Amino acid sequence: MATARSRASRVGGDALGGKPLGDHAPLAGAGDGDDDASKGSKGLGGLRGDYGSIALLLLLYTLQGVPMGLSASVSFILQEKGASYAEQGIFSLASWPFSLKILWAPVVDSLYLRPVGQRRSWLIPLQMLVGLTLLWTAGHLGELISERGSDVRTLAGIFFWIYALLASQDIAVDGWALTMLSRRNVGLASTCNSVGQTAGFFISFTGFLVLNAYGSVGLGGFISFWGFVFLGSAGFVFLKKERPDDAPGLSVADAYRQAVAIAKLPAVLKLSAILVTRAIAFSAAETLTTLKLLERGVPKQHMATLSACMTPISVFLPVYISRWTGGARPLDCITSTWMFRAFAALGASAVVLCVPENIGDGSIQWGYYAALFLWLSVYAGLNTVHFVSFMAFYSRVSDADMGGTYMTLLNTVSNLGFKWVETSMMFAIDAVSSKQCVGGEVGGVPGGAFAFGARSEMPSCTGDALSEACVRGGGKCVNGDAPFHVAVALTPVIAFLWLSVARRHIDGLQTGGVAKWKVQ
Repeated sequence: MATARSRASRVGGDALGGKPLGDHAPLAGAGDGDDDASKGSKGLGGLRGDYGSIALLLLLYTLQGVPMGLSASVSFILQEKGASYAEQGIFSLASWPFSLKILWAPVVDSLYLRPVGQRRSWLIPLQMLVGLTLLWTAGHLGELISERGSDVRTLAGIFFWIYALLASQDIAVDGWALTMLSRRNVGLASTCNSVGQTAGFFISFTGFLVLNAYGSVGLGGFISFWGFVFLGSAGFVFLKKERPDDAPGLSVADAYRQAVAIAKLPAVLKLSAILVTRAIAFSAAETLTTLKLLERGVPKQHMATLSACMTPISVFLPVYISRWTGGARPLDCITSTWMFRAFAALGASAVVLCVPENIGDGSIQWGYYAALFLWLSVYAGLNTVHFVSFMAFYSRVSDADMGGTYMTLLNTVSNLGFKWVETSMMFAIDAVSSKQCVGGEVGGVPGGAFAFGARSEMPSCTGDALSEACVRGGGKCVNGDAPFHVAVALTPVIAFLWLSVARRHIDGLQTGGVAKWKVQ
């Protein structure tokens, strides 16, 4: 069933906001297949007969990553246009469908047109709808994003719709991969997923921002191109014959009953409480640092490049730490490094305060970028350790008899734990921050530029009238830094309090065997 293989999308950094910070959502299909299948896929000879299927899977998974990268690029552009944190919070809601897809995964898996095929019945219309939506968006981009103000709510609605389509496609593709590939190569599905989504996100985020910075391509043309690619991909899906899945599947009602039974387990409830609160301490550093750097004038293409340079960390570090996460107590890696991550988060204030005043004049501030990359690498490394540890624990306790519903449910709770904190932090900081005019003037008072936090002399642009006056004067309204720095400074305190309460429960979850994780 598609439900059995549903997984949350991996984002290079936080795909949802295009940020090189924050925990990564799980790579698809980790541990799928069996040893024989994995061994049989080694060597080019083992791929004979599956070349076309692998190419199609890579295409579909790459296309899933493209709109995610586009939404991340749009988030950067909105910040560049002077969007408030509240508006960024609204736009962040667009990525929630991937955290909610378990709500409709059984429907996608169970309802289809038999003459067309279980997976193609969904994929063909989904591909066409995404393509048409992208083409419509490209044609109305001038009305949605402008220097005079952006229609963030409409943009959020558009990308929410796109994400919902992609989440549904993800369910169908994951299920189709199990029958599309031969038995000996079914383990390559997760590789196609990881490589494809990473490539799609990289192309549409880092690739677009770099090309756009040099005037090679505009956002409208870039979105239009991918709209036509999505429409074309529907043709490839139509031409691909679908082999029926002989495995018996649950009905829609049975699948929902199974998910509810899992959610009611005391151990799952306790783990869920840990997952939905674990991101609170780090939310300021992970949600706002990139936006603050953009406000300070760090070019968006440089931030995208730094994010790409950190990809090896998320690729190779999980392999290195597997000697610890592969044991009987993978969550010990989290409790032992939790406070290291909390103190590392304090570097968010330092990298924002120390942005050189001439950072955006075209020259490369190598010393600053080296320090920024070092901090981002350390923090991303600790994030990766925690992500891999939780994923290893999910795999360890998930009841195989319940199919992939168990993993999908835990991934959903995990992703929700980050999304509600991210969105809430943006709204909270926006509510308590004063707005100031940068780069223009209000009432004859120049806004000037940033200089190591000297913002008190800048004119206010709180309210629509002052905000419009700032824009007319050639500037943009940005939030004051004080609430951000206060929130970052509180990170170790909140992290310590959380660990003091959660450590005992984490230890308890790792003891007592797997019986408490099984539905009776």
